[in-house]
Amino acid sequence: MRFLRSSITLKISLLVLGSTCIVLALVLGRSYTNSRDLIRQEAETSGTNLTAALGNKIEQEFLVVAKAVQDLTSSLENVPWDEKTFLELIRQMVRQTPQAHGIVVAFLPYEFKPGIERYAPYFRRSKGEIRFDQMGTTSYDYFAKDWFRIARDQQKAVWIEPYVDEGAGRVIMTTYSCPMFKRQPDGSGEKLVAIVTAEISLEALNHFVNSQRVYESGFCFVLSDKGTTITSRFPERIGRMSIFDIVELYKQPGGQEMARTVLSKEHGFEDIGSAMTGADSFLAFTRINPPGWILGTILPKHEMFAKVESLHHQTVMLAVAGIALLVVLSVLVARSISRPLRRMAAETVRVGQGDLDIDLSTIRSTDEVGQLARAFAAMTEGLKDRERIKDTFGRYLTQEVVRRLLDSKDGLKLGGEAREISIMMSDLRGFTSLTSSMKPEDVIKFLNRYLGRMVDIILDHHGIIDEIIGDGILAFFGAPERLENHPELAVACAVKMQVAMQEINARNEADGLPHLEMGVAVNTGEVIVGNIGSEKRTKYGAVGSQVNFTGRVESFTVGGQVLISQATYESLSHELDIRDALDVEMKGVPGRVKLYDVRGISGIHQAKLPERDEKLVRLTEGVSLLVYGIDQKILTGSEKTGVMTHASLMSAKVIFDYPINRWEDVRMLWKIDSSAESNAEIYGKILSVTALDGGNEALVRFTSVSAAAYEMLRELLSTTLSSETRDA
Repeated sequence: MRFLRSSITLKISLLVLGSTCIVLALVLGRSYTNSRDLIRQEAETSGTNLTAALGNKIEQEFLVVAKAVQDLTSSLENVPWDEKTFLELIRQMVRQTPQAHGIVVAFLPYEFKPGIERYAPYFRRSKGEIRFDQMGTTSYDYFAKDWFRIARDQQKAVWIEPYVDEGAGRVIMTTYSCPMFKRQPDGSGEKLVAIVTAEISLEALNHFVNSQRVYESGFCFVLSDKGTTITSRFPERIGRMSIFDIVELYKQPGGQEMARTVLSKEHGFEDIGSAMTGADSFLAFTRINPPGWILGTILPKHEMFAKVESLHHQTVMLAVAGIALLVVLSVLVARSISRPLRRMAAETVRVGQGDLDIDLSTIRSTDEVGQLARAFAAMTEGLKDRERIKDTFGRYLTQEVVRRLLDSKDGLKLGGEAREISIMMSDLRGFTSLTSSMKPEDVIKFLNRYLGRMVDIILDHHGIIDEIIGDGILAFFGAPERLENHPELAVACAVKMQVAMQEINARNEADGLPHLEMGVAVNTGEVIVGNIGSEKRTKYGAVGSQVNFTGRVESFTVGGQVLISQATYESLSHELDIRDALDVEMKGVPGRVKLYDVRGISGIHQAKLPERDEKLVRLTEGVSLLVYGIDQKILTGSEKTGVMTHASLMSAKVIFDYPINRWEDVRMLWKIDSSAESNAEIYGKILSVTALDGGNEALVRFTSVSAAAYEMLRELLSTTLSSETRDA
């Protein structure tokens, strides 16, 4: 016992050997059970799929016949009953429908012609030709036949129970019957006049079903909805025996209940024992609609599990040999433990002294000692990452960029690469002027509310924020991680940002803050993306002419608008809802540039701008305004005047007494008496200009409206509309 306590080799050998024998026995037993279960599940899936696939093929054949009968019925209902034309239509339909053995149109008494009680022209296939018979004879009472009687009584299309045609060499047949109606001459309604019936030989169906191979002894079969055998490997059962007769042959307990279950369900997979073949089997079945029959597949268990039984026997033999080898290997493993433990103890001392560059690569084992060595090495790498993150977070703010840096040894290296991305630029209209008179805490409150919501939307769409300069945001999509759908993400992000402005303005109004509008532009093009800066201060960003071009596109936006470039439009034209296309001239860009005003985007990231009421109301009296020009967000020129003649909460028509150009930005102050209301200011962009005698009428789209001006606009519009209502 003393030797046992002191010898780690013996303890490990006995522990490993005993535990392995117990575990191996459990694993082998469990593996055998699981293998059988897995084979059963796979057999259920494959059997169900095979049955469904065969059922679909058979359904298509029946659907073709049903469609032909319905088409013929419709044609006959809508053409004059000229006998020659009538018979030719039937003949052509038989010729065009190879799945049909024959077609008969059987009339109710005296419905074809007043003097003819029975009239039933029948065209059928015989020895490669289409032959004609008249079934309307006194020797053949078709009025009593199921194919006529059931369709007549139910007055709807029906499939008839299969039957054996003794006159055609004991061929099993079925029919599809469809009632034909004729409108009454007095227009009082429709009247049943005939039954159009297609006769289908099931001989080809029997051959097709029997040709399907299921293991070595498995097979497929078809039953009617009442259980009658329609196809079988045993010809003597076809049309003569039902599923109840078959299960009775093998005396399987519960066989009759199993048969009722199969006929009552649409599809299933049942363990039927030996009820249908005498050998233990599974049954996969599905219903064929039309005509409501059952298609079944027999899967013999002994063939399904044959490979599992063989594999289990081989596994047991290998396990015995493995246990013998395990005795030798356990000794070798025990002796190999002490050396790596001594190595790890030495490296632990180095880590304690602050040296994180350890090397445990010589320990290659995969046992607990090897796991301990790798965990120790991973811990030291984590300590290195922590030191590197201290540097990284000083220069990077976006989580995607941080992960990229930490995953790459060259993550901090200055430089970039050319890549096509989508760039988004947004800006609040008139923010600087409108907030100049606000308290600092109100400005910060507004900015935090606005930027917090916008940043969340950008990050939700995998955007990278390049710059936040005051109220302006520059972001891009498609770097550092490549995104194939970056144009879609950028446009969807821009639309959702505009939608969010409604919520922000509602909260601003409740807090007495200005009502602001945001313009957003999206452009797609090739830029340089990468680490920009110096060794002491770096940022991950994008540079290039396409960034500048995005800024120019953004300068043409008005509040609540999303403008995209031609390149972005071409990438997404099939997903975009475009309100308007603009042709504009840009500084530094030759020729005219086409921009697109986006109303919404479909697809996985679908979003749509809310509809705004921009209907202009003609004011009872014009509102005098003081007007200032704006260039690059700076007020320019002297004070001028204008008169607002039409208005809405979003735009207005203003008559200026001086020349003004489309796309100019203006600041307008509400003039009360002889002075301007300094708190009631409106910033806008000129969308169109119409020359008048002595002035110019311009459509001005508001880009930002102070709280005071917004309230005055509401009061003015309410007063004007109330006046119009009283006058009306």
